Amino acid sequence: MRRALAVLALVTCACGGSGKAPAGKPNLVLVTLDTTRADHLGCYGDARAATPNIDRIAAEGALFEQAIAVAPLTLPSHASLMTGLYPPRHGVRDNADFRLPDRETTLAEQLHGQGYKTAASVGTYILSSVSGLGKGFDSYDQPKLRPRIAGGESSVLYEPIVERPAAEVVNDALASIERMKDGPFFLWIHLYDPHEPYTPPPPFRERFASAPYDGEIASADAELGRVFEMLRSGGLMDRTIIAITADHGESLGEHGEDTHGLFVYDSTLHVPLILRAAGRIKAGTRYPGLVSGVDLTPTLLDLLGAPPIPAAEGRSVAPALGGGRMDERAPVYAESLYGERAYGWAPLHALRSAREKYIDAPEAERYDLARDPAESTNLASSGDGGWGERLIDAVKAMGPADPSAVAMMPGEQRDRIASLGYVSAGAPGLARRDRPDPKKLITVSNLYQQAQQAVGRGDRAYASQLLTRALAKDPDNPAAASLMGSLRFAQDAKGAIAQLRAAAAASPDNFEYQWNLGNALFVDRQYEAAATAYRAASAIRPASGDVHYALGNVLAAGGDLAGAIAEYNVAVKRGLRTPPVIAALGTAEIANGDAAGGEKHLRAALEADPKLADGWNQLGVFLDRTGRRDEAESAFSKALAVQPDHADALFNRAKLELMAKRTPDARRDVDALLRAHPDYAPARFIEAHVCAAEGNPEKAREAIQAFLSLPGTDPRMRDAAERLKSKLTP
Repeated sequence: MRRALAVLALVTCACGGSGKAPAGKPNLVLVTLDTTRADHLGCYGDARAATPNIDRIAAEGALFEQAIAVAPLTLPSHASLMTGLYPPRHGVRDNADFRLPDRETTLAEQLHGQGYKTAASVGTYILSSVSGLGKGFDSYDQPKLRPRIAGGESSVLYEPIVERPAAEVVNDALASIERMKDGPFFLWIHLYDPHEPYTPPPPFRERFASAPYDGEIASADAELGRVFEMLRSGGLMDRTIIAITADHGESLGEHGEDTHGLFVYDSTLHVPLILRAAGRIKAGTRYPGLVSGVDLTPTLLDLLGAPPIPAAEGRSVAPALGGGRMDERAPVYAESLYGERAYGWAPLHALRSAREKYIDAPEAERYDLARDPAESTNLASSGDGGWGERLIDAVKAMGPADPSAVAMMPGEQRDRIASLGYVSAGAPGLARRDRPDPKKLITVSNLYQQAQQAVGRGDRAYASQLLTRALAKDPDNPAAASLMGSLRFAQDAKGAIAQLRAAAAASPDNFEYQWNLGNALFVDRQYEAAATAYRAASAIRPASGDVHYALGNVLAAGGDLAGAIAEYNVAVKRGLRTPPVIAALGTAEIANGDAAGGEKHLRAALEADPKLADGWNQLGVFLDRTGRRDEAESAFSKALAVQPDHADALFNRAKLELMAKRTPDARRDVDALLRAHPDYAPARFIEAHVCAAEGNPEKAREAIQAFLSLPGTDPRMRDAAERLKSKLTP
């Protein structure tokens, strides 16, 4: 039953600032704070908070007491904030492997169509333009990626986190304001800092030594102060609507969850929402009614006087902020599919009114929020009160999502997101039939995320300990098995590969698991099996240039040069035109008989990246084979200038030095090679030749014998070694 909700009578002439509505179209600045709980801001009652800039905006505008996020994950929540649609409707259900469909209209697109200049400055690659949120923006500043080398031991594990601090984001935002100040403009600022790990910069690091999460929020607030000061000093504040909200909160140990992503309790769903609009919202307004993230875009468009987005599922609350009356908000929807997609556990769906919450789970949950705001007493044992049917009806009413939302993102973006502590699958752990209740295994999720953080710090031993504990509690967990297999590889390749195979089999549509398996098999020289894994990964994410590059490396190693060239070219067409790829293409072309084309590509790669040691070495090999030995030696020296312990370059330069009868130089390189790579088989081969040139046949014979005793050596090199051995035999 719906009933009228009484709100404070507001007059439209009393407001913060000038008190007069601005002439013309107002500007809009939208701030989204990542991972920020409402109850950790001063304006929401936290006396220990240091958020004076956000608090001032709240005092000059309206504060929403019951703003609820649609999901405890960054990308789904932002997709809803920007479209007014719930996740089941826009289809973005997780941080990875989803893209907002082109058919969905965003706030930026709507305002751009009304003549607004638009700019975004975001703090995490989760929200990069390829996520679909870049639509409608004239400029989109985001963290920059570093080129990634695919198909090698280093890429079995996760890449470094790709984010940037609030100071850098705000610098971009200030430049955008200066560029767009003639307006009207829409600026979106996203600050990632409150996200774990909590590492606030000075002086907040020292001030909040015992509460670093709050230090991160305080630091973000200080940076926002620069934005608000620029607006005030430039005479733009009262011509600009300010909106501040968060994508989700942070559990901080509540309900056993360390961070966020898994549960749908208010610790991760209750977010701040603050609006300041001179002449439109009275200063000091507090709105007690329930609002959802899907209500933000309809409300902002209403306040701006812009046309609404017809498909939006949210509603504008602007009438209530201007003194009108509104019916009570229908219950709002929230979800988390993270446990299902990451671990094969049950998904969570919730429906929340101003007074009650229902969570659909294997063990259903119902809470009386008025009496139990901490959601500590589950009342579902006495019945769901009809909430289960209401939830089903609510989801049905949202309609089907555009299937194009399930669009695998580029490999480099997905790996960066994994490094942030998230993992997801193309389809949830289909081999799992038990579908455990997430609240029964929250410890496993915590252990897994702690292990990822340990990997990011380089502490593999501790990560392995954590994963061992996680797998003891949940042996069928594919995420933990895959990461454990990756960590074990260096010490126990056979056991690690078995674990990686199990993870890939448990969730066959998970790109990450196929990718890790392919990398491990490649390093283990199981080229045919590696190619199979990479092809499976490519079927999951056909747009990924990375996987085609990795497949090209495997085919080249296995002798299929034509196939490798084809894959490298596909990688380039998929946007992976990086120096390592171009160098690999050139190397394969040379080996396949296209000397001119190969040399051209190698030199182009080295011109783009003179620090590409492998590229210099390959160019040197080619120059040596074509009789340009002086140039070849120069190329090997350039490789060694970049990477002094490059095994192949040391071997190759020593060979040329021997041929030039510069035995002392060859000895120098051979000794360096043996120190750096005592198990590198060709080192013993070249050592034997150096010893022979030095007139030491006994040492030469020892080196030859050491070389011949090594398994898996190049047959051509073995034949040459046997010939040298026969010459050295007394």
